[in-house]
Amino acid sequence: MELKKSTQKRNQLLNAALDVFSVYGFSGASLDEIAQLAQMHKSNIFYYYENKEALYVEVLMLVLQKWLEPLQLFEVDREPADVLSEYIIQKIEYSKAHSKASKLFALEIIQGAPYIHTVLKGSIKKHFKRKVKVLQQWQEQGKLAKEIDPEIFIINLWSITQSYADFDIQFEALTGKTLRNRNFHQRAIQHTVALLLSGCTAEKSALSEAENL
Repeated sequence: MELKKSTQKRNQLLNAALDVFSVYGFSGASLDEIAQLAQMHKSNIFYYYENKEALYVEVLMLVLQKWLEPLQLFEVDREPADVLSEYIIQKIEYSKAHSKASKLFALEIIQGAPYIHTVLKGSIKKHFKRKVKVLQQWQEQGKLAKEIDPEIFIINLWSITQSYADFDIQFEALTGKTLRNRNFHQRAIQHTVALLLSGCTAEKSALSEAENL
């Protein structure tokens, strides 16, 4: 029971830290505000984390882990159209449910990734290279157009799908809608799938694929 309660408190702290860090970044965030939002005394934070930096890095790593999960879909024995469609759906769904997490990651990157640069250059880069290799193998099998640049294609996948979280205020200002609007949400998935599949696979019409989602 005590372990369960401790885990709940820790998750409560991480959620509060995500809310505050995503708005103010590392430098502007206050442990007092995080503690207040987590409904705990500031001193309790140090039971779980040595300092603010340790808490910040933990939140960032959880965000990174969640964002990278859909890349597990990229396996050479699967069909590119199926993988890309599922990937786009999962990423846009995550953008809808976890926009604060995406904004926090974007803030860190804009500032030069001072706290996760080593991770980006290490394990994340290795993971990225493995998935680039999958796209290259699809090209060798004739399943993916030769004109596609695998590295740029994955970067574009990240950029397009996460923009629905990072720039939701801009999208709402322009269209009056965000992913919380069911129709806009469905349009975002259908047309992103169509855009990214069109011309890159030998499958049937990408628009037809998207309309069947």
